Amino acid sequence: VWRTLLRLVFHDELPKKEWPTGGSRWYQVVAGLLDEPDSDWWDDQGTAGTETRDDVLAAAMRDAWDGLQDRLGDDPHGWRWGELHALPLESQTFGQSGIAPIEWLVNHGDVEVGGGESTVDATGWSANHGFKTDWVPSMRMVVDLSDLDASRWVNLTGASGHAWHEHY
Repeated sequence: VWRTLLRLVFHDELPKKEWPTGGSRWYQVVAGLLDEPDSDWWDDQGTAGTETRDDVLAAAMRDAWDGLQDRLGDDPHGWRWGELHALPLESQTFGQSGIAPIEWLVNHGDVEVGGGESTVDATGWSANHGFKTDWVPSMRMVVDLSDLDASRWVNLTGASGHAWHEHY
């Protein structure tokens, strides 16, 4: 709904290079607009009528539902965020080398991930480019303040640089 709402509200009035990416700044912009149901931002400049906040919110929900059904099927119980929000595991060093055996060795395809920009399980995506994960933290850490030696951390790239290691 968020991605669709941003498209419906802003794509008709802003140049493509300024379309909202969906980050926290846009939460504030939309939050302010929600208090203005007749703002010109809600109106789709490409239609003869005049849309209001409620029209656009309803359309965003309908369009989002239709889009999810098209991509994930008719049964919402089977929908998985990770299917849309996958993380491409591609080696930055050799992943686009043009040498097929090397790319096969170091690239591991897409992995379904959860989270989002505003969650503890932080992973990012851009409303302009779909739901594919486009950033993740390079490290995650859990600190046990009662026993610092019990604290744990992990690098995104795993604990091993060896392509055949179970933790690669």
